Amino acid sequence: MRYKTKCLQFWPYVLVTVLVTLIYFPTFSGEFILDDRPLIQKNPYVKSLHSPISYFTQEDGVTDECIGGDYHTAYYRPIINVTYSIDYALWGLDAPGFRTTNLFLHLFCCFILLNFLQFLINDRYAALWATLIFALHPVNTESVSWIGSRDNILVALFSIASLFFYIKGWERNNRLNKIASVLTFALAILSKEMGLMLLPLLFLYQRLLSQTKRNIRQELLSYLPFVIVAVGYFLLRKAVTSSFSSPLQMVDLWRSVCFAPYVVLWNLKLIFLPYGLHSFVVGYPSTYLNWQALAGFFYSFLFVLVIWRLRKNKLMIFSVLSFHLLIFPTLNIIPTSAVSLVSMRWLYFPLSFLIIMFAQFIKGFLKTNRFIATGVLCAILAYFGAYSYILNASLWKNESNFFRQEVLNFGNYYYANGLAEDLFEKKEYQNAEKFYQIGITHYPLQAMNYLNYAALLIDAGRSDVALDYMKKAKTLSLTPDEKGQWFNNMGAAYFRLGKYDESIKYFLGAVNQCPKKIQYRNNLGGAYAAKGDYTKASSMLENARMGRLQLDAKGGEGRREIAQELHLSVPEDN
Repeated sequence: MRYKTKCLQFWPYVLVTVLVTLIYFPTFSGEFILDDRPLIQKNPYVKSLHSPISYFTQEDGVTDECIGGDYHTAYYRPIINVTYSIDYALWGLDAPGFRTTNLFLHLFCCFILLNFLQFLINDRYAALWATLIFALHPVNTESVSWIGSRDNILVALFSIASLFFYIKGWERNNRLNKIASVLTFALAILSKEMGLMLLPLLFLYQRLLSQTKRNIRQELLSYLPFVIVAVGYFLLRKAVTSSFSSPLQMVDLWRSVCFAPYVVLWNLKLIFLPYGLHSFVVGYPSTYLNWQALAGFFYSFLFVLVIWRLRKNKLMIFSVLSFHLLIFPTLNIIPTSAVSLVSMRWLYFPLSFLIIMFAQFIKGFLKTNRFIATGVLCAILAYFGAYSYILNASLWKNESNFFRQEVLNFGNYYYANGLAEDLFEKKEYQNAEKFYQIGITHYPLQAMNYLNYAALLIDAGRSDVALDYMKKAKTLSLTPDEKGQWFNNMGAAYFRLGKYDESIKYFLGAVNQCPKKIQYRNNLGGAYAAKGDYTKASSMLENARMGRLQLDAKGGEGRREIAQELHLSVPEDN
């Protein structure tokens, strides 16, 4: 009898595991996509385990050969690199293995959310239904299937755990729970800076949900360990990244504040009306009086009205306010380096707290009419599961599918350059050229579009046209890596035109800009050989680890061989 009771206790976890595994089954054959490449695939730091202290002295671990191996993202998320290193030890450089870890982390997050909801609403079945909505919601596929979005899962997992432990520690005066709450808070902020939003959530819990009679002094003391951890985090971050904050871009603060309700409404649409989901590139409305802006202003009024109507249901108010607090860092009021105001992966953490409202609503719905409620909930889960499966099998499976979906199906020309690169690698030059031109037309200030298009033109024997595009790229803001690619492509263009002196000058610029990039040294060696300076060519090729070449012995044949070894730079889309 006792064994049967234990089995019954575990069936919700089994159900969640089975359903999540089924809809994320395509992830087991998925590839590294987008930021996965610099963060994991080309990042030597994650390919071995290091001392614990070492991880706390690293940024995101992005490797850039142009500046000595450290590309300063100003993101400080050391726990992410720890998980990547463990993944590499387990799976090697196998993308399905990394994706499997994301799936396990998503399951762990669902499990703790299930327990948290059951604790708050005291209804096991309503908590299970709400957890399944979160587990299968298609908006979460970006965080789960895209390895590089793991930080969103981890910050949600540790933050929910921290709040859960805090509540138990506060209500029961349990020291172990209090310690666990602080430790999981530290893990949350070391996974992603959004974990800092737990601090206002603790205050919100005290104002709305605490069952213990508040003593102001005790309450302030309960916050103190979290504040100390947060201060320590900022000091560590400053020491490692030379900045207290994430990468910033200049914004119009007034516009950001005015359009914040519009951005929130955009996010709520993705949650409540999940269709046409993809990798959005959303900007601000063009004026303050168009329908998008007015919809945002109307939402502000609606938000106040809803809070007033729910004023007696403190759990609902806690859920709604928590969602808005957690989505605040993505509203661009505090500037970020993101190219979009809306992204599905940013909703993983806020949605986990909005689910509390869903659980409370489902609890009442089941009591009103259990049969109809069960039918409606099953239909919702069937839609969510089917849609999530489709997204996992198409959009998030590999880069080729991703770029084609974004550009061809959704008209998202931000990724036109990525699609053009994919076509270029497949030798579909005519189509590649078309999408390079589309990318340049829609994003004329992105230097990478010009650099990649120039590489295609050089490869197609149109070096004179490539030089024109390279001149346009020079007027734009270039990263160190892009500067190296610019020099290299200039050298390649002049090499193809037979102007070896000019070619050598630019290849030297590429090597000086990116001294660790072997390909640039190889290209410079090829230019020296084409000019007949075999001594410098041999030296450069040796430095490039291409092996000692007996150029003097081979004479003219050696010159032709080394010229054929010259590879044009086809920069990767960063």
